[in-house]
Amino acid sequence: MLGDVIELSVVVRDLEAAVKRFETLFSLKAHSRAESREFGFKNAILPLGKGHIELMQPTDPSKAVARYLEAHGEGVYLVGFDVEDVPGSVQKLREAGVRVTQPAPDVPLAWVHPRETHGVFVEMRKPQVYE
Repeated sequence: MLGDVIELSVVVRDLEAAVKRFETLFSLKAHSRAESREFGFKNAILPLGKGHIELMQPTDPSKAVARYLEAHGEGVYLVGFDVEDVPGSVQKLREAGVRVTQPAPDVPLAWVHPRETHGVFVEMRKPQVYE
């Protein structure tokens, strides 16, 4: 069901400091930056081969990313996998009683709730290609 790891999301307290650290230590370069008001964070994407590292700094204390940081400190929040058949995988997991969220049945993106996977969000989606 799960293919390659294509995303590793890391919650950080200071996005700029984290970007600088990852760029310095690992010779990575931030490809893009964005802010999600819906999910309450700002981020930087650092491509690596087929996937990327996403550094996330909370911007809204009432949202999940901020609550994660408060409860667990900085660290891995989400692991994203390349999945050939996202809808089929969602159906199979739901049939097994697993809590899965999907934006719409025809969208190739879904998340397995962290209570199902020992504290980490698992994302299933088609990979993005960085050029």
